[in-house]
Amino acid sequence: MPSKTNDEKDMRYYLEKLWLGFRLRCPNCGQGKMFSGLFRMEPTCPHCHVRYERSSGESLGGMMIGLIIVELITVGGYLLSDVLFRPPLLFQMVFWVAFNLAFCLAFYRPARGMWVSVTYLTGGVYADEPAETS
Repeated sequence: MPSKTNDEKDMRYYLEKLWLGFRLRCPNCGQGKMFSGLFRMEPTCPHCHVRYERSSGESLGGMMIGLIIVELITVGGYLLSDVLFRPPLLFQMVFWVAFNLAFCLAFYRPARGMWVSVTYLTGGVYADEPAETS
């Protein structure tokens, strides 16, 4: 059986880290939970103490992941349902607006977790240096 190339191993590594983020686990150790409440994200991993976000505004990446996915589903779903079933436009609008709201709320945590994994893979998630005492 031929051995896998480094590129295949790297891709599997990246997918595993993204999967950890989707499951709301720390991408560094795989054990710490990212969220302590429905929408409250922990600042650091309770197990290995890596900081998930270094500055304010980093959560925008997670929101963009969720927004892109929901819009792709909405546009595709609208076009497919219009071709197959021809529902009235008002029904389509009400349904897809409600779907967008519900999906964004339901997918908030996995999208934020995946963004933390992306940040981890690019070197932005790491443990703080211990503070020196004088």
